[in-house]
Amino acid sequence: MQAKTEVFSKLLREIEMEIGSRDLADLVFKSLITAVNSLDVKDVDFFNGEFSKLVKLVSQTEPRYGILNYYFAKLSKFTEQTICPDGKCRVKWKNMFVSEVKTILGHGDKQRLEILKNSEKIDLEGKTILIHDHSHTVQDVLVHNKNMGKHFRVIIAEQNLEKTHDNIERMYGAEIPFQVVPAYMLSHLHDEIDMVFFGAVTMKSTIDFVMAPGDHGIISEFHVVGVPLYMFIDTSKFSLWKSEKKVEVFMHKHERKHCSKPITYERIKYSHDRVPAKLFTQIVTNQGIFDPAGIKKLFLEKMEKYQIEI
Repeated sequence: MQAKTEVFSKLLREIEMEIGSRDLADLVFKSLITAVNSLDVKDVDFFNGEFSKLVKLVSQTEPRYGILNYYFAKLSKFTEQTICPDGKCRVKWKNMFVSEVKTILGHGDKQRLEILKNSEKIDLEGKTILIHDHSHTVQDVLVHNKNMGKHFRVIIAEQNLEKTHDNIERMYGAEIPFQVVPAYMLSHLHDEIDMVFFGAVTMKSTIDFVMAPGDHGIISEFHVVGVPLYMFIDTSKFSLWKSEKKVEVFMHKHERKHCSKPITYERIKYSHDRVPAKLFTQIVTNQGIFDPAGIKKLFLEKMEKYQIEI
């Protein structure tokens, strides 16, 4: 099981880094629908056993993805209470299960629209907005507000080439004026930037966000100079279990050699940053806009109601 977990974790990490956590979740659930529909299995007990293994596998990934754990927990509960209530399983269990997964996908679409609607309350007119990670939620917010007729420009903090190009392509396609600046040169633009937008993989019980590598430094920099910082996240991404900081960020070590001298050294790379929610001015969610105290209250209420056992 350990070997499977490591392979699955690596796969999810690579996909999430490429397309983001929300699109990762959509991909997983669409793949689950395809897999279940192709199953030539009538024995629901066999299916339940295999699905339980998948739920356990998802819950043990490094890092753990709140959005996947949240919805897989709901699917487990649905299977137990609806498909097989009191141990008597329904004949059309496959259709019922697929229908529930499709409902989850629809729920994600609804949350996206709610975040976009709430983002309209932010005054963007004439502003200069900094982005760094390639959060698709942030991209959607900017494009949506541009389509609403608002005028603003974007500064893209340059990082990983593919992620930077993803931001460039989205801004260009939406005809949003933009410039690109290396992330380590942003101090020259403190007076030009009016607000900073970020997305996150999840929010933890420690009341901080798991975010793209490099986000913490930029957020800290603009927090110090007093530029408003905005987080955009839907509440299904919350990690509703007790967490420890040391286990939530994957650390990869490998040996490297100097390009021209006989030097071998260890290189360390981290999968994500951890950023305290208190650094943000406002957190925009599908359930409204919150300050750090408000998002903490909302998280604890959800955790009390839906706490997931990991």
